[in-house]
Amino acid sequence: MCGITGKLSYFENNIHQELIQKMNSKLFHRGPDEEGLYIAPEKNFGMAIRRLKIIDLVSGSQPIFNETKDVVVVLNGEIYNYLELRKELELKGHSFSTNSDTETIAHAYEEYDLKFLEHLNGMFAISLWDQKKKRLILARDRLGIKPLYYRADFKGIAFASEIKALLQDPDCSKELDLFALDDYFSLLYVPQPRSIFKSIKKLEPGHFLLCDLNKKNAQNETYWERALFSSLPDLGWNHYKENLDQLFMDSLKLQLRSDVPSGLFLSSGLDSAAILYYASRVSSQKIKSFTVHFPEESYSEKDGAKALAEVCGSEHQEILLEPNVQEIILKLNDFFDEPFADSSAIPTYLLCQAARKHITVALSGEGGDELFAGYPTYIATQYAPYYKKLPLFLRKPFSKLVEKIPVSWDRISWEFKLKQFVRGAESSVERSHFSWKEIFTEDDKNNLYSQNFLAEKNGHDGFESFKMVLEKIGSGIDLEKLLYLDQKTYLLDEFLVKSDRMSMAHALEVRVPILDHRIVEFAATIPSHYKLRGLTTKWTLRKLLEDRLPKEIIHGKKKGFSPPLPQWIAGTLKPFFQEILSYENLKSIGLLRPEAVNQLLQEHLEKKCDHHRRLWAILNFVLWHKKWM
Repeated sequence: MCGITGKLSYFENNIHQELIQKMNSKLFHRGPDEEGLYIAPEKNFGMAIRRLKIIDLVSGSQPIFNETKDVVVVLNGEIYNYLELRKELELKGHSFSTNSDTETIAHAYEEYDLKFLEHLNGMFAISLWDQKKKRLILARDRLGIKPLYYRADFKGIAFASEIKALLQDPDCSKELDLFALDDYFSLLYVPQPRSIFKSIKKLEPGHFLLCDLNKKNAQNETYWERALFSSLPDLGWNHYKENLDQLFMDSLKLQLRSDVPSGLFLSSGLDSAAILYYASRVSSQKIKSFTVHFPEESYSEKDGAKALAEVCGSEHQEILLEPNVQEIILKLNDFFDEPFADSSAIPTYLLCQAARKHITVALSGEGGDELFAGYPTYIATQYAPYYKKLPLFLRKPFSKLVEKIPVSWDRISWEFKLKQFVRGAESSVERSHFSWKEIFTEDDKNNLYSQNFLAEKNGHDGFESFKMVLEKIGSGIDLEKLLYLDQKTYLLDEFLVKSDRMSMAHALEVRVPILDHRIVEFAATIPSHYKLRGLTTKWTLRKLLEDRLPKEIIHGKKKGFSPPLPQWIAGTLKPFFQEILSYENLKSIGLLRPEAVNQLLQEHLEKKCDHHRRLWAILNFVLWHKKWM
């Protein structure tokens, strides 16, 4: 894993080493092992890398060139099938000077031109400069596991693994994108392709930018998109089981390749259970596994994880988290350089910190819920039409009654689920699904935002980012639409962002075997009734593993990975929240109404309502604004 950055100028030969190194210095945490730099002879292009050594520790330094030194590459991530691809290219006459995965990219480009990306299996952000053709290719992996930001205008393009590097470029504007900020208060993250700054965009997964110095333009091209819906007939469970078995084992074989120590993040959930099971089958070495837990029992998964580790024979470590939470919160803003408010970033940060003392590569379970229907929201969508068939004279008083039920502070309680179900059940399938993710509704925002913010917002709706994805889908099976939607939003912009930033904060590489693109493509062909059956979520994985793992794991309830934030806000973090969300701080920013924020805080402290997600969103925005603006 690494950090990459660079800049191309269409008109001037003014790309100097000092600027590129200044940008690159902001990515030190992503690759503390070494720095690499390339400046084109004409000084119209330059790029750099901070490298974390994973493959070919001796000769794998970047940038890496082809034989004739006119194709140069830097890579953030890993190409898992580099050994197979290397053999294929050697048979075609290519000569290699290193054993690194990055060098295969240069030769694959020589052989396949712009089609080279189709031959890569991995997680990656790539910058490839072709000195002969005077063109730059910026590419991102199929699922968006690795980040890539860019700023493009008529003068050229600059790019980086993180926004903070782009902000070192004097040509980069820091004007806020208020639509992006509005989306953040809806969802707790800024959805792609926007960033929090108007001038900076995110390169979308499965896309590449072709930047042509001769034509002086950049074209955004798609090289991969999974099939939206399968047109295949039901081929029977045994067909899907056999193929998933093979795909999981092959994914783990590839992703366990490393020249440094590796391990696994283990919870009591099915996703990490599947990874541990298949990893233990294909690895000749004992797998190291790591679990973190809080003192609060309802937030602990250590017993289930321990049972899994015993069955699969992993070398297991439990880590009790009793952190200085305020200190961690302030550190998080060093690594999230746009507003981000998934509170599980705290335990993820601490898990990565602890694991890095023992390993350099970790396997993680992201993707299982979005591929195989693991969220209870999918059940809600399935049963909402039956609720809507009830007479209005029954639904209306029931809805009012539900709103009055106090919400427990334990995890995601049944009261919370019931409230969210009733609020969204009257809407379309897509709107109802959005309501489960929505933190501040449009009515909430009208109360929260300042008059200036509301005027600039000009009717923008947080649902619009979902609509952009839905427009690609068209008609189809409701469950499959929602899975696709979550893969393109929730998974991409929340879970994968959190995993990347928190692992890179400690120079730890996190790999996600379930998101091997072949598993993603095959999962899309599995009929919906093998994913969700009645009240049973993730039926596919439960059935796949039912004779292989403990029943309490197979039939266990989903817990998530959130800390006890409601209790913290009302307890140890109370003075911190009161200080950061003070009238003076909020007034100086000018975008939120201090009175509205104070009301939320007071209602939470008095235990009238559980506002922890809303308060967490506001706190992280204020902290972000103080640091980056």
